[in-house]
Amino acid sequence: MDAQENGKKDNGQKKENRFSIHASTIFRNLIFLMIICVAVYFTYSVISGRSTEESSEPPFTPVTEFVSMPEPATEPDADSSAGQSATSSEDQTTSSDQQNDSSSDSWESVPDDTNPGEYDAEFFSDTLFIGDSISTGLSLYGFLDADNVFAQQGLAPSTLFSTEIDGKTCESAIASATPERIVVMLGSNGIGYGPTEDLASSMGDCIKTLRSLFKGELVVVSIPPVTMEAEASDDNMLTLSAVKEYNTLVEKYTKENNAVYVDIYSELTDDSGYFSTDYAERDGIHFMGTAYQVMLSTIQSALTD
Repeated sequence: MDAQENGKKDNGQKKENRFSIHASTIFRNLIFLMIICVAVYFTYSVISGRSTEESSEPPFTPVTEFVSMPEPATEPDADSSAGQSATSSEDQTTSSDQQNDSSSDSWESVPDDTNPGEYDAEFFSDTLFIGDSISTGLSLYGFLDADNVFAQQGLAPSTLFSTEIDGKTCESAIASATPERIVVMLGSNGIGYGPTEDLASSMGDCIKTLRSLFKGELVVVSIPPVTMEAEASDDNMLTLSAVKEYNTLVEKYTKENNAVYVDIYSELTDDSGYFSTDYAERDGIHFMGTAYQVMLSTIQSALTD
């Protein structure tokens, strides 16, 4: 009798163990799942072309999630001007509060409704803009169509002609767009990470190659200034003196290759000579919407005056 009861107990225990989940099994499954996730992530990175090894120079890390905006504001009519004046003080206060709010790690910036620079969007309909993460905002903010912009985060003079964006190289983008004008602004990614003369020389080679590929109007834009806070930050190597030196050298290479040099640096500085907070994003490097208006207005004025 006792033996039969013991046998039943043993059988019951075996049945229970058959369906039990041990800690070692859970651990193995978690490790296996992590391996799969890592493999999927790196596979996606390779397929989407997001590897940071594409550029030999450190890429920007945008702090703003760009959002689309309607067509840039035109001059207000007489009926609405009074209402705008009445609310301008409140708008400025709100804008200041948004810029100074550092309680969130991620935030969304919408271009300012003010119009610091007038330009004709149609003037740039046959223009191809080439640049890095700063230039991507031209289309992401809605100032230009995506077809008018060949730009990518981390793009630098040394990687311009070896990088593919949406399946196109710079050369094939020029060939397919057949623009009447090319505007290029590159160099901010490399400032401070090597000799400024070498970076400017690399940009000079880009200008020379672009001139050989394109016989239309070639425009080279100065890289923008940085804010005092960005210069003091340990997150990048940008300094105002290096930016000035680079722009001076690039202006020389531009003129040597029969291209037009446009200085937007001076238009974006404040009284202290640094990047004005009216135009600079929180990182002190990238553009708010108002800066793009100044940029386009300055370029159009330089080409039409």
